Amino acid sequence: MVDTYFNITPYLSAIQNGELLITANNRLRNHMLRAYGQQLHDSVWSNPRIYSLSQWIDLNWSLLQRRAYEPCAKPIINNLQRQSLWERIIGESSLAAALLQAEPLAQAADSALRNLELWQLTEDDVRNAEPLLNTLSNSQCWLTWLGEFRARLTAQGFITQEHAIALLVDAFTQQHLSPEPIIHLIGFDDIPPLHQDLINHACHHLNNVTNEHTHSSGNHVLQRTEVNNTEQEIRSAALWSKNQLAQNPEAMIGIIVPNLGQCRAQVERIFVEVFEPLAALPEQPRYTLPFNFSAGTPLGTTPVIAATLNLLELHKPNWDLEAICNLLLSPFFGDYEQELVLRAHLMTELRKQGNFTISLRDLRYWCTTLSARLVIDETSNSLSARLIQLENYRRQTFGTHTAQYWIDFFEQHLQLLGWPGTRRLDSQEHQQLSQWSSVLENFLQLDSLGIQFSYMGAVKQLRNIASKTPFQAQTPHSPIQILGALEGAGLQFSHCWVMGLHHRQWPPVPAPNPLLPTHLQRAHKMPHASAERELEFARALTAHYRQCAPQVIFSSAHSDDESELSPSALIRQWPLTPITQLIDNEQSISSHNHQTIAAQQSLQLINTANAPRFDPVQEPVRGGASVFKEQAACPFHAFARLRLGAARIDDAVAGFSPIERGDLLHLALADIWRELKNQSTLLRLDDVALHSLVNQHTQTAIDKIKQKRGTNIGTTYAQLEQERLTHLLIEWLEQEKCRPAFTVIAIEQEVKTTFASLPLTLRIDRIDQLDHNGEYLLIDYKTGQPSIKSWQGERMDEPQLPLYAVTASDKIAAISFAQINAKAMKWTGTGELHIAHDGIEPGKISWNEQIEIWTQDLQQLADNFIHGDARVDMKNPTVAQYAEDLLPLNRLQERDALEAFILKNGGVN
Repeated sequence: MVDTYFNITPYLSAIQNGELLITANNRLRNHMLRAYGQQLHDSVWSNPRIYSLSQWIDLNWSLLQRRAYEPCAKPIINNLQRQSLWERIIGESSLAAALLQAEPLAQAADSALRNLELWQLTEDDVRNAEPLLNTLSNSQCWLTWLGEFRARLTAQGFITQEHAIALLVDAFTQQHLSPEPIIHLIGFDDIPPLHQDLINHACHHLNNVTNEHTHSSGNHVLQRTEVNNTEQEIRSAALWSKNQLAQNPEAMIGIIVPNLGQCRAQVERIFVEVFEPLAALPEQPRYTLPFNFSAGTPLGTTPVIAATLNLLELHKPNWDLEAICNLLLSPFFGDYEQELVLRAHLMTELRKQGNFTISLRDLRYWCTTLSARLVIDETSNSLSARLIQLENYRRQTFGTHTAQYWIDFFEQHLQLLGWPGTRRLDSQEHQQLSQWSSVLENFLQLDSLGIQFSYMGAVKQLRNIASKTPFQAQTPHSPIQILGALEGAGLQFSHCWVMGLHHRQWPPVPAPNPLLPTHLQRAHKMPHASAERELEFARALTAHYRQCAPQVIFSSAHSDDESELSPSALIRQWPLTPITQLIDNEQSISSHNHQTIAAQQSLQLINTANAPRFDPVQEPVRGGASVFKEQAACPFHAFARLRLGAARIDDAVAGFSPIERGDLLHLALADIWRELKNQSTLLRLDDVALHSLVNQHTQTAIDKIKQKRGTNIGTTYAQLEQERLTHLLIEWLEQEKCRPAFTVIAIEQEVKTTFASLPLTLRIDRIDQLDHNGEYLLIDYKTGQPSIKSWQGERMDEPQLPLYAVTASDKIAAISFAQINAKAMKWTGTGELHIAHDGIEPGKISWNEQIEIWTQDLQQLADNFIHGDARVDMKNPTVAQYAEDLLPLNRLQERDALEAFILKNGGVN
């Protein structure tokens, strides 16, 4: 059982005498109550008078309100209301157009007001500290906004929290509240003057117990260590704490991270890796780990609430492609398990469109289309039906409304989407949904300010509230406490590790409020006002940490992956201990996890180089000529793509993608030759007619592709692309004029044939018949730089034309690439034409012999495919470069590790 983190013994007498103890924060109060409870666990005891400062202030305020004390009749404006009021004032000011971010400026304005009132200063103090100049300063702008803030506060009947504290001071002064005989302050390092004034008036005697006196006396082992980077520093602390627990299950370990708010996710990830390597497995249930964070995660980033906010934003005009795909993967709306197949197909189809953004209309269209294609019954609860109902519901509202209106609207909105899903929620998700109710309650409080919101404005407010609402899962008491710089004050541990003490972070960098005169802040020692104050603050905390446990380790990193770091001057005087002396187990987390996972189950090595035999009767043949191309490139890739259906989806690009540009060229040339039909018609056209013809068909091709992409292709960009394509094709048609006379007899012709027992559907770009003797020439358009070498070898790069030549008529006399790009316009081919043709040369062997060799090579590739050859055997490095999408399947990056593992375990079954 974990002991307490606070020594309650010195305070037992004060507690039993009913004296008041005030702590610096609620966390310290909870530890004191726990310690007191364990101290008297066999006794009957009354509730001790231990409160955090904020709780004690609220208790006194409530007491005065119950007594009908007139100055306390006004409500206190809360943080959200303050922020919203500041944002509105700043947004309506004359400087609004020049301000890029009103929200952080509103936060700075409110912080400036809090400091002004906590340090019992007035606007005149600000004016006197910064005399009026010809130019408008930040402080003068803020004073203008402050006047408006106070006026609106008065008009709405609110007061600030700091004003309320000043009223409490008056109440104690005028005997409306009775002073305490004695107040014990515990864990305070710095008390603002207003709080100090209140405490002084609230008691006859004050006992301020500094953090130095809350720690037990005795010998302390202080150690300092250095590591390479922040990642290693966190991992070292995690491994060290795990070793301490293994040696002593009763250990009470503190991990203090000064910048915990900024790196909490990284710290949690590494600690989870160390303490539960199986947590990443899909079916692993969530359970309580032996560590607890003082800093909660923003509620808005938790999966269920993030999904909730995204569902409320479904009516945005456009959605980021990845964001909408992530939302489709969320189990928190609709029947996720029943709709998983549809959602997977939907994500694939959306990515195929090649757009960066997706509209809700497009989402509905593809959802309905795919439901019909997959023969999915359309019910009122189906995904497509929900999206249609949602659109109909949205049309019922427009304009601005109150928070109450939008809360009711959002409730119905989420209900239509089947929120929060049909999956059974776990404990943490239930806790997060419970806090979602408090987010809505906070939003509702904005109605008291008379503010109304548009639809997206209301969602934005909810998102802001959720992002500022900390979520801390309710967990049992943990032996490891991970704390920020201030949360560790006043606590004691059996072991403590303080990390991140490098020169750029400890002492913290000064960050005075930009809206108050800097020298005013320095003179009154306001928070973060000067380097001197930060040094004093850090020095005091460091002294506390030195005495918080019998063993304390201070650490720093040499680098933060961006710049070099050195240890803080506050810890540099202590001798350096190598990290190897602090951590017994130096193995990497990856190695440790692999061993742990391997120990949990019996692993069986299976040879997957041979797949089941392909049966064209039972299994469809995907790909046509690509069967031979993929099998030649890498047998496994042919198996994955053409039998398992591992589709490759290209990333979205700005404008037309390379594939789309190739399609544009093919479409335009196909239409051009369908109209021209032969070379003689081409030769009869003058320049104006030719340009008109090409321009017409490039426009048609552009419109076809542009229609699929919607608004993602702008009019100006499409026009520029048409001009480029027109110029390119006119130049190419000049090449066509210089060829031997020909007639185009097939354009994009689809041919069904059988080769090596494989039923194939082939499509050839074009077949020309030469007028000289009727010989056929197969043509494949290429926008790259093709070579006849791609038709050579047992594993040829481009088998399409050889395959067609093998399976087609005996009249095929040659095959050729038509290279069409800005670098070169030329023919590259081989065969036995009986008339000279530029770029088409006879091979070193006869055409019949070449056909026979191609037949044998293609036959071998087909046999390998049919017999289930699925080896990861890439023909060359280029194949791997263009198959990154298959890396999770072919595990190429793990080849060395897998071979070593196989060797160690005696081979494969």
